[in-house]
Amino acid sequence: MSTLPPTDTSSLLARLPGVSAATLVVSERSQVSPSLVEVRLSGDVAPLVPQPGNDVMLAVPVEGGDGSFRRRYTVRSFDAAAGVLSLWVDTSAGGPGARWAATAPLGSTIELVGPRGKITLDDMADWHLFIGDLSFVSAAYNLAEAIDPPGQAMFLFEVDDRSDVPTPTLDEGIGVTLGVIERAGRALDDPTGLLAGLASLVLPEDEGHVYVGGELSVVATLKRSLLDLGLSAEQVDAKPYWRLGVSNLAHGEPDKS
Repeated sequence: MSTLPPTDTSSLLARLPGVSAATLVVSERSQVSPSLVEVRLSGDVAPLVPQPGNDVMLAVPVEGGDGSFRRRYTVRSFDAAAGVLSLWVDTSAGGPGARWAATAPLGSTIELVGPRGKITLDDMADWHLFIGDLSFVSAAYNLAEAIDPPGQAMFLFEVDDRSDVPTPTLDEGIGVTLGVIERAGRALDDPTGLLAGLASLVLPEDEGHVYVGGELSVVATLKRSLLDLGLSAEQVDAKPYWRLGVSNLAHGEPDKS
């Protein structure tokens, strides 16, 4: 676990144009699937209006000590009128963010900085493929919900337990294909399962876009494979969320060195 202190909020706001800070209340928690927890945060969310796929950076408190870790989570849903922002958090890894999501008392507060993120929906694409692990499900569904009909959304996830992946609910004008691969004992940084799933897909001939998220080395391997299939670099957005065996850094990103 990183011992470096997180960047203070004022410094973040100074160097990240377009972001704001807010302190919200943990108002509700529910279990989406065995490993996915939804946390609803309430308060003045007006400064945090996200684009599809944007995330917020949370100041997650250090257990049994002072200070906090920055952890980034995609905004799962946002309701400015109700003053509610929700997150889906993968708790399977058991890190500080996962523990906060699973145990933070209702009524407690959390500081957020955002919205952030360079990856959003390609509105010009005729079809969209979302591929990754459980940590990517929230972002994938949030992006897919922004597709205008008619359109096509394909999902390919690798997880330990198939029941961890909820069925996406999209506009009836969107064609949906959901593929779930059980990891079956493979290491979390083994891309074999997702590569096999990708090889089994027949991608449409018209213009599409692929979004990849998950473990750092798996994401890199999948991106190379997609480019080898003939997709252009502009058609592939890849985002590592975590790195096996290495805690995310104090600012919430995986160590890419």
